[in-house]
Amino acid sequence: MSKPRHQHYIPKSYLKNFALEQDGKYFVEAKLKNETAPKERLISIRDICVDKNIYTLPEGAADDKYAIEKYYASEIDAVYPEIYQLLTDDSVTTISDDLRRKIILTTMSLFFRTPKFLNLNAQRINWMLDMSANRFIDTKGRVRVQLNGQQLDFHIDEIERARAQLHITNKLTFLQQHLKDLHEFVDFKMNAGPSVITVDGDIDLITSDNPVEMHSIFKNKFDPFDPTNIIQLPLDNRHYLIIYPNTEEVMKEMVFRSHRDFYFVLTSNHNVEKNSEDWILGRPGTIQAHLSDQKKHWEETPENLAKVSVFEALAKDAKEIATLIDTYGITHEITIRRIKEMLEHPLHENDTELKECYCELKQKGYII
Repeated sequence: MSKPRHQHYIPKSYLKNFALEQDGKYFVEAKLKNETAPKERLISIRDICVDKNIYTLPEGAADDKYAIEKYYASEIDAVYPEIYQLLTDDSVTTISDDLRRKIILTTMSLFFRTPKFLNLNAQRINWMLDMSANRFIDTKGRVRVQLNGQQLDFHIDEIERARAQLHITNKLTFLQQHLKDLHEFVDFKMNAGPSVITVDGDIDLITSDNPVEMHSIFKNKFDPFDPTNIIQLPLDNRHYLIIYPNTEEVMKEMVFRSHRDFYFVLTSNHNVEKNSEDWILGRPGTIQAHLSDQKKHWEETPENLAKVSVFEALAKDAKEIATLIDTYGITHEITIRRIKEMLEHPLHENDTELKECYCELKQKGYII
C-alpha cells in the first residue's frame, strides 16, 4: 500500500454489510442529517465516510506518515470480515479470549477512529484563537497567550499561520491518542459480555457515519472508560451487537443470542439517526422506510402514546437487569431470580430477548 490518501474512517468492510452489490461494487442509500429525504441515487461505499489524509501523520512525525492508515488496513479492516461472520453465525455461542479481543478491537475502532473528536477540538481551537486575538492583542498588534498547552506569540497579521500550526498539533495529538485509547479500551472491556440480536419482522436496521452508541446505564456523565457503559452497534440490516457493562462474573466465553421485533428496530434506528454526525446509511429502500416508520409510529396518537408507556416500562426493567448483571453477573442467583420474576409479569409476555436469556441460562445449568 503506497500513499493511501483516500482514507475511510468507517471502513468498507463494515459498510458493505449494509450495501447492495452490483458487479463487485457496493452501494448504499444515504441521507444527510440536515436534509428531509435520501439522495436520489445510491452512493458507492468508496465515496462515503471517507476523507483525504485523515490518518496521515504530519511531516517529520514518523518515518512512515501512512503508518496509521496501514495499521487500520491490516489489523482492523482486513480482520473485520472474519469477526462479522462469527458474530452473525447463530451456531457460534462460545468464543476464546483471542476472538473476544478481536471483536472489541474491530468494532470499537469504529468509535475511536471517527474524526468527530478531531473536528470538535478543531472548532474549539478556532473559537479560542479568535477570542484570544481580540482579548490579548497589544497596541503593536502582537498576541501573546497560552493555548492548548502552547505559548503563542504572533502578530495579528500572522494569525492564520498560528491557526495552521495549532491544527497540525491537534491532528498529531488525535492520531497518537486515539490509538492509545483504543488499545487501552480493549483491555478495559475484556470482562464485558457480548450479545447479538437477530431482527425479526418487516423492518431493517440502518447505520451511520458514527455507528457506535455508548452510554452509562446509570446516566453518568459521558466517559468511554465508565464501567457502567453499555455499547450498541448495528452489524447489518438484520443483526445488532450489544456489549454489556463490565463485570467480573460474566461468562467470558459466551456469546448471548436473542431475537427482537419491529419496535426494537424502530427505537434503534431512531437512536442511530440521533447519534449520526452527517449521514445515515442503509440498504436501498431502508432509509426511506425508516423516515416513514419514524413519522408514523412517533406521532402523538392515543395508540402510539400507549405504546410509548410500554416501551418506557420495558426500558426500566432492561436497565434494572443490566444493573444486576453489572453488580453481580448474569449467572448470579439474584440476577436469575429477578429475570424469572419479570417473565411472570404480563409486561414481558412477548419479551423474546428475556425469555431466550432465561432459556440459555437454564440449558447451561444456572437456573436456581
